[in-house]
This record gives sequence, structure tokens and C-alpha cells, in this order.
Amino acid sequence: MTTTQDSAVRADSALTLSGVLASALPHDLGTAQGPTRYIVPAVFSRRPLPREIDLLHGEGPKRRLAEAGYSDVDIHVSDRRLLVSNTNLADLKSGLAHLLGAILRDISAQAAQELSERSDELEALGLIEEQRLESLRRAAADIHFD
Repeated sequence: MTTTQDSAVRADSALTLSGVLASALPHDLGTAQGPTRYIVPAVFSRRPLPREIDLLHGEGPKRRLAEAGYSDVDIHVSDRRLLVSNTNLADLKSGLAHLLGAILRDISAQAAQELSERSDELEALGLIEEQRLESLRRAAADIHFD
């Protein structure tokens, strides 16, 4: 059974990739008829948060991939998988996997920072609202109908 606390701990942990889902690679890979470029499904360490998905699908990762010489490579989140399109295992082994790991670390850190800032902002707004309500209660208590 998963508890709310367990889910919170997992969501707070860095988003990483735990490996390639070999069973989802093209069935004819390694044969003469097999493709040279294909979709490589990589498994996330946890379910990505909505903000992390937005960041992964944004321009930043595309730009970083292009700057590193992987302009044809595309990434897309599908449930708990990162689908790396137009690549192969050799590209991943020779540096693409490391780059994707760095992109995920940066995105995970950015999403966590944004969440922390929003939490701080909401807490501050909550305190302001609490002070406003207390002020209204005191003002109402000062009114006497005698």
C-alpha cells in the first residue's frame, strides 16, 4: 500500500532514468533488416510531475540536444517512460545517455525550485489572510450594541 507520505517522498526525489526497456526495442534490431535509428524507451525512476513533463517537452532540452550534435533526436514522455526517438543504443552509450541524465537533473532541480517558491508564496499569502481575518474578528468584537 502506498501512503501519501511515500508518494511525497518519491515526488521530491530527483527524476532519473533507471535504464532502457530492452523488451520494447524493435524486434528486428541487430539483424540485416533492422533499423539503424529507432525509438529507445527509457524508464523513469518515478512518475514525472506535470511541470517536469512540460519542461521536458519544452525548447530547452531540444536546444541542448542540438548543441551537443543530436539535432535529429527527439524526446517525449509517455507515462513512466522517456521515448528517445531517432537514435540508437550506440548513440546513447557514446554520450547521449549522459546528456539526457544531465537534462533530467536540471529539469528536476528547476521543477523542485519552482515548487518550493510557490509553497513559500502560498505560505506568505496564507499568513496575510490569517492576519486579515484576525483583524476583522477584533474589529467585529469591538462593536457593542448597548
